[in-house]
Amino acid sequence: MTGGDRFDGRAVIVTGAGSGIGRATAIAFAAEGASVLVADIDAAGAATTVAMIRGDGNVGEPCMADVADEASVAAMVHACVERFGRIDVLHNNAYWAPLYRTIVDTTMDEWHRTIDVTLGGVFLGCKHAIPLMIAGGGGVIVNTASVAGFMVGSPKFAAYMAAKGGVVQLTRSVAMDYGRDGIRCNAVCPGFIETPATAPLMSDPERMEFLVSKLLVGRPGQPDDIAAAVLYLASDESSFMTGQTLVVDGGRSIS
Repeated sequence: MTGGDRFDGRAVIVTGAGSGIGRATAIAFAAEGASVLVADIDAAGAATTVAMIRGDGNVGEPCMADVADEASVAAMVHACVERFGRIDVLHNNAYWAPLYRTIVDTTMDEWHRTIDVTLGGVFLGCKHAIPLMIAGGGGVIVNTASVAGFMVGSPKFAAYMAAKGGVVQLTRSVAMDYGRDGIRCNAVCPGFIETPATAPLMSDPERMEFLVSKLLVGRPGQPDDIAAAVLYLASDESSFMTGQTLVVDGGRSIS
């Protein structure tokens, strides 16, 4: 599959690219001409995404990375430069969170893992990519936040909501501090998206009834819905946007 040429000659990292939103976004970037580093802690998932990219005649390379580990993130960023000669776009997408946990029910291990991956992974990705982006003349960062961390509540999701709220504020901080160095940083805030990670929610009739009742478009979102928004934020079409949160939620936040 081929697409347009919005990212011809550009090098892109997508974390959590072994499935779901990350996979769809990596494939979409590659279809638009980017060379994509497909990063995931799941090596098999990353390899499958790369095979799909290459099967379409596009450029992708796998990279096993644990976004909660600083050395791993630093190696990931440098791998992009080593393989493609540059880094133009970073999509911080990887997350982890326990389901069905109020704050009382959340263990300390679950809390720390959620913060380390979902918020800490964004921090580390930005920390290590920004100097190399500046050295290369600038770049774009797109962080996956969530409507649940920005505008609406979601029951029994305490650690996730806290971490994603942090992603929104960290996005604004990066935009403030590095805008004049040629770095744009925005966040996409998905609503309920049908992915392997949300499969447990979809198997819960009560939770699904609640979620779908809030969706004004009448359906759960698909990974491609979010991929389209990420590519817009990463492209020159959004060159006057930074520090913003783009909500893609099927109307959830106004229902």
